[in-house]
Amino acid sequence: MTSMASPPTCPSCRTALATAGRTERCAACDGAWIHEEVLVGMLQQTASALVFLPWQPRDAAEPRERDRPCAVCARPMQSVSLAHVALDRCPDHGVWFDASELAALLKHAKELKADPTRRSDDKRTGLLGALARLFA
Repeated sequence: MTSMASPPTCPSCRTALATAGRTERCAACDGAWIHEEVLVGMLQQTASALVFLPWQPRDAAEPRERDRPCAVCARPMQSVSLAHVALDRCPDHGVWFDASELAALLKHAKELKADPTRRSDDKRTGLLGALARLFA
């Protein structure tokens, strides 16, 4: 007998997430779980250009409730910022967006455009990283 993997759970309120297009949504808090490859695609579509994700560790002085668990593996996520939007990230499984954070990040998508002068040994992810490794 094969067991099905349990659905991802909301890092904020621990309810099961439901598939909504390319994301997993929480009906209780309106948060969204997005796999990093999907996020890159969404940002590239919005920016009409290749993008890269320059994850920055969030300042320890910023107020935080607690480390949030990954929606998939339940390990504590990294506290990061991307284009001045504070997020929670599991490098293996995805990124958690509270209710208004995805819209805020999409507004800043053009800030994440790839810099053609950037060296190919940087830590780019998604399609841009694959292309940089292919053509380096």
